[in-house]
Amino acid sequence: MLERLFGSFPPIIQMLRDDHKAVRALFARYDKADKGEKPQLAHRVIEELTLHAKIEERVVYPALRAAFKESDLVYEAVEEHHLLHVLLQELSRFRPGPGSATFEAKFKVLRELLKHHVDEEEGRLFPKAEAHKLDWASLYEKAQMMKKQPQVRKKRRVTNHKPPRARAA
Repeated sequence: MLERLFGSFPPIIQMLRDDHKAVRALFARYDKADKGEKPQLAHRVIEELTLHAKIEERVVYPALRAAFKESDLVYEAVEEHHLLHVLLQELSRFRPGPGSATFEAKFKVLRELLKHHVDEEEGRLFPKAEAHKLDWASLYEKAQMMKKQPQVRKKRRVTNHKPPRARAA
């Protein structure tokens, strides 16, 4: 907790806070952008949030879940991430893209969800985490390794399979 008084946080927490700040800046730029610049900015928001969520889900949340006696805040964050992923997936596949009323509405909902999520993390989850003895250096190292990996898009094959039928007795 002393870190908060002196303005420094464990490195991974600072990295996540910096990510939050960068995405907020991208949203602000998107608002002021002309129609030609919006697609690139929207794509950057989607990429940044996808990587950030991956780091939280694979590195941070498991460590917090293990450290906290009551991990309701972590489970809430995971559920918010689920909604985030739904929106990110829809926005990344949406045509015609930025500028259309539907895209703009979804992008606005993404921003609102993200604002709530970041407020919860920075206001409640991170301070609770900082009160625990965690291997902050190891968590940061894992997160940095993930940031350095090239992001490969995998296309999921959607199959149309039917649920098994119940047999008559």
